[in-house]
Amino acid sequence: MLNFPIPYPEELIYSTVARAGIREGIISPKELLDEIYGNIKVIATMDLPNQLNRLSRLLPPDYTVGTIAYRHTLFPLYAPFIPEERRKQCLSWMAGESRGAVHLAMGVTASLVKPPGHVRYCPGCLREQQCIFGEYFWKREWQIAGVICCEKHGQLLNTAITRPLNDRHQFHAASPDTCQLFPQRPACNESQTILAQARQLLGQRPATSLSYQQWSTHYRWLAHQNGFIRGQVHIKHSEIAEAVTARWSGRFLRRYGLGIDRNSDYCWLRAIFRKHRKSFSYLQHIIIHHALLPENWSITDVISSVREMPASLESESTERIHVGTEHGLTHDQQDWMKMLAEQPPKKARTTAPALYARLYRYDRLWLKQVNQDQPRANVVIRKSRVDWRRRDLHYLAKLREILRFLRAHPSGPRQSQTYLLKQLGKLSTLEKKLDRLARTKRLLERYTESVPEYQKRRLMNAWRQLNQDFEHPPRWRLLRIAGLSEARLTQEARDYLNGLEENDDNSNNQGNRGQQSS
Repeated sequence: MLNFPIPYPEELIYSTVARAGIREGIISPKELLDEIYGNIKVIATMDLPNQLNRLSRLLPPDYTVGTIAYRHTLFPLYAPFIPEERRKQCLSWMAGESRGAVHLAMGVTASLVKPPGHVRYCPGCLREQQCIFGEYFWKREWQIAGVICCEKHGQLLNTAITRPLNDRHQFHAASPDTCQLFPQRPACNESQTILAQARQLLGQRPATSLSYQQWSTHYRWLAHQNGFIRGQVHIKHSEIAEAVTARWSGRFLRRYGLGIDRNSDYCWLRAIFRKHRKSFSYLQHIIIHHALLPENWSITDVISSVREMPASLESESTERIHVGTEHGLTHDQQDWMKMLAEQPPKKARTTAPALYARLYRYDRLWLKQVNQDQPRANVVIRKSRVDWRRRDLHYLAKLREILRFLRAHPSGPRQSQTYLLKQLGKLSTLEKKLDRLARTKRLLERYTESVPEYQKRRLMNAWRQLNQDFEHPPRWRLLRIAGLSEARLTQEARDYLNGLEENDDNSNNQGNRGQQSS
């Protein structure tokens, strides 16, 4: 396409494509896709589009894929909070075909914070655009979840265009038909706070993303700075929740799916102060830092300070070891050394599990080193205190008594090995030590009932019961009384049942012959 328009400052590249269709007079959405992308199956995505390689070829040379992604999409809102390898992979997907992978990899799809339900605009900003540029366009900040107003003109208004778009292949342009210039309500303070920090994120240039370990260390430091940590590990989550709810209204938090449940162990506010195993939304980071940092805080300053944190657990542990060597041991390290002077590491771990857990998490390399340097105590081999022969005779006698009782009552459950061991008591212990109980084990193997034997016993019981009422018990009644079916019968039980019926038929035939001869 010739004369593809240059994106305006803070304009979504989605809006630029829509303006290109208006300038060329293209009405058909598929024709516009074929003209720009050479592919009529491209999805019109507003926040994190793909096929940016195609667009960069239509723009001046300084408009690379990275430039378009960071200046004309919402990619900068998510990039600092995902690992570096994933950031690079997402840029690669946005350059070509993503097939929805970008939204999944950046956590947008599964995030608690959902995108706005409609495309939004600011009538006051549109008037200014008309005066300066002579046309309307979609600004990035209008489509940010958590931003519902313009600090200059008032609250944003919704268009009739829903998100996600009903027509996935159509690029909707900002125009007087879609954006009516209605009066606006005054701006709200909470949205202005989000907008100020979101603008700083949108102004970020391409940079290396931060690791989960860096974010975990930062939030532990943040809790420590505000006095919301007990010792070195235990976070006072209830006090953090009070601080957040004091700065943000419950209505605002619930509106974006970030309501705080103080009784739930799975609340997002608790998870973000624990070890990070997934990325969190920019809105969650802004809400917490605004509640715990001074008024003049900046999200870019926070990102810069987090970037100075150790990037991995090993580097953090190594750094702590060097600090301990130069300035003395920490209190936990001193306590551990005192315990090692009196007992071996394994016993010390059992004695003080919380101390061991803290050292294992934050000083793992130091802990392993001092435990290995500790002289090993002489292992005393103790003789077994259990008389297994006596115990074997005890369980043997008890098992024989149980078997005599079961033979006297034939209508019982299947006499499997597990069932018999349960009757003896201490099932788990006997299963583990059964090899030491030789006589008991042999008796169990002899009298343990298999599934075919159990079915034959049930059929015999049913036969005896029906013989009292029927001269020739029907097969279906036998199966019903026995609780069996033709499908569940084993081959041995089937042969046994056939044998019962044949014996019954033979006895009937002999009886008939005797009557005829008489």
